[in-house]
Amino acid sequence: MSPLRALVRKELTQFLRSRPLVVIVVWTIAIEIAICAWSITYDVKHLSMAVLDFDRSAPSRELVERFARTEYFERRFVAWSGVNLSGLIESGRATVGLVIPPEFSRRIEQGLSTSVQLIADGTNSNAALIALGYADRVVRAYSREIELDRIQTAMGRIAVIPEVRSQRRAWYNPDLRSVDYAIVSMLTLAVMMIAVILPAASLAWEKDAGTIEQLMVMPFRAWELMLAKIIPTFVVSLASLGLALWVPWWFAIPIRGSLILFFALSAVFLFSSLGVGLLIGAVTDNLQQALLVSFFTIFPVFVISGTLVPVETMPRGIQWLSLLSPLTYYTDIALAIFLKGVGIETLWRQTLAMAGLGVTILGLGLWQFRREGA
Repeated sequence: MSPLRALVRKELTQFLRSRPLVVIVVWTIAIEIAICAWSITYDVKHLSMAVLDFDRSAPSRELVERFARTEYFERRFVAWSGVNLSGLIESGRATVGLVIPPEFSRRIEQGLSTSVQLIADGTNSNAALIALGYADRVVRAYSREIELDRIQTAMGRIAVIPEVRSQRRAWYNPDLRSVDYAIVSMLTLAVMMIAVILPAASLAWEKDAGTIEQLMVMPFRAWELMLAKIIPTFVVSLASLGLALWVPWWFAIPIRGSLILFFALSAVFLFSSLGVGLLIGAVTDNLQQALLVSFFTIFPVFVISGTLVPVETMPRGIQWLSLLSPLTYYTDIALAIFLKGVGIETLWRQTLAMAGLGVTILGLGLWQFRREGA
C-alpha cells in the first residue's frame, strides 16, 4: 500500500496547488448554491397589474381591491384605454391587465350575470397560467359573496346556506416554500459537478503537462493509478458536501432524516460521477477540453433528472431516459431525507438502482482509463 499512499498524497498535493480546480470547488459549494437559492423560485407573486375600469363604481373598485389585497397581484398602473393597456403589457411593465366593462355594477344590481376580462402576458406561460388560476379564485370568491348576500336578503339574514369547504394540508413542506426544493436539488447537482470535474481535470492536466508518460513508466500497477485518481476526489467531494450544508442551515431548511444515511448514500452516488469523470478525462487531451466536455455532459443530465422540474411532468420518452441517470435517484433520495425524514426502508429501491448504475458507469470509466493507457 505504500506506492498507493504516495500516489494519493501526490494527487491531493496537485489538487491543492491547482488554483482553477480549488476555485471551482469553492465557487460551487460556497457561492453557486446560494445564488441559485436566492434566484430560482417557482412562486408567482407580486405580479404587476394594470387596471382598465370602464365602470368606475363601488362594486368595480371592490373587485380591484380584492386583487390588490392578495400577495399575487400588485396594482401598479391605471389604464385609460385599451391601447394604453396593450402598451403596458407589450412593454413588459405590466404582466396582467384587468378590464372591467361599463355595465358591471348595473348588471350586478339587476341580478344579471356579468364578466370581467383578465389579460395575461403569455411569454412566460407558467406565470400566465398561475396568474389566471389566482385571478379565477379571486373572482369566484367575490361572485360567491354577491350570491350569498342576495340569497340571504331574499330568505332572511338568519337563513343558513349549506356549503362544502375544503381544508388543504401540505405534508413535509407545510409552508410550500419553493426554496426548499431548489436548494436540495442544487446541492445534489453540486456534488455531481465536483465529482465529475475533478477526476476529468486531473487526468487531462497530466496529459497536458506531459507527466502521464512518467507515471506509466514508474513501478505502479494500473489499479493503483486508478485508485489514486479516485480516492482524493472521493474525499474532496464528501468534504465539500459537508461544507455545503451551510446553505440549508442559512435558509432554515429542516434536515428531518439521518445525515449519516445521507452521506452514506451520497458516497454510493459518487461512484457514478467519478466514473463519468474518469471517462471524460481519458478521452480528452487537455484541461480545456475536459472542462468543456464535463459541462456539456452535466447540463443534459441535470435537466432530465428532476432537479429543475419533476420528472413526472416531462414527456414520456424523457421520463424513460431519466431512469438511466443516477442523479434522478440521488435527487429523490436527498429530498426524501431532508424534507420527509424517511429511512433506507423507503429508499432501498432508489439506492439499488443508483448503485447498479454507479458500478456500471465506474466500470466503463476504469475500462476506458486502462484502454487509453492512463
